Amino acid sequence: MRKPLPQAPPAPPGSLAEALATIPDPRKPYGWRPQYPPIPLVGMLQLTVAATLCGVRSLYAIAQWGRERLEDDPALLESLGMPPGRSPSVATLHRVFKALDVAAFEQVVGDWLTRTGVAPTDPLALDGKSLRGIHGDEVPGVHLVAAYAHEAQAVVAQMRTEGKGQELAAAKEVLGQVPLAGRLVTGDALLTQREVSQQIVQGGGDYLLPVKGNQPSLQTDLQAAFSPVAGYRTGRAHRPAVGSPGIGRPGWPHDWDHGGRTQGASWAAGGPEDLGPA
Repeated sequence: MRKPLPQAPPAPPGSLAEALATIPDPRKPYGWRPQYPPIPLVGMLQLTVAATLCGVRSLYAIAQWGRERLEDDPALLESLGMPPGRSPSVATLHRVFKALDVAAFEQVVGDWLTRTGVAPTDPLALDGKSLRGIHGDEVPGVHLVAAYAHEAQAVVAQMRTEGKGQELAAAKEVLGQVPLAGRLVTGDALLTQREVSQQIVQGGGDYLLPVKGNQPSLQTDLQAAFSPVAGYRTGRAHRPAVGSPGIGRPGWPHDWDHGGRTQGASWAAGGPEDLGPA
């Protein structure tokens, strides 16, 4: 018969501990020594989060951080949900994290950060990064696509992909995990796609995405649409003659006067030649 695991005490509403308590515990023990019951999963995860925020980067460092806190600040460990006088060993951390539902952990932490530590209007940056593996092929590296909150400086959602060629599909999944209303979403030229833009707008957000040479037709159209100089040279825009109202004033050609009405204009320069004199 499997023996039920010890449970952590009830956590304050809205706390990280309350959020972590929703993650299923992968351990299914048959028993243990009475003086050493299993450490509650919430306490182990909170200790890991605290140690990571302090700069540790490995299971060994997490275990060492816990042992050091036992010596200099045992009350801190108890506030994180650890039993008095206990901290997890490297072997315990390895067994638990190997079986843990990683996607559930990332989702829970990301949702908690979004609710408590990230402003509703904090812009989000979408980007993909490859993490280096260790021990050769034993622990291979992974490629992640993440949503990073600019002001909070925190990742609020991320997803693993098979590689750089799968970033677009992963970006759509990540966008579906975070609230977009009132946010500006930024990304690289790879994400300048119709489907991504539509998803952001339908979610109530705005996007700021660059256009580069990987989409030459779109780049040409944008240069013609937003640059009066580029449009003039390609025959797509009317350029007012020298001496027309507005020309020569400070800020020209941002405020051309057409038919007695001042109209604002902004554009992306098509190249260095578009910045020279007429």
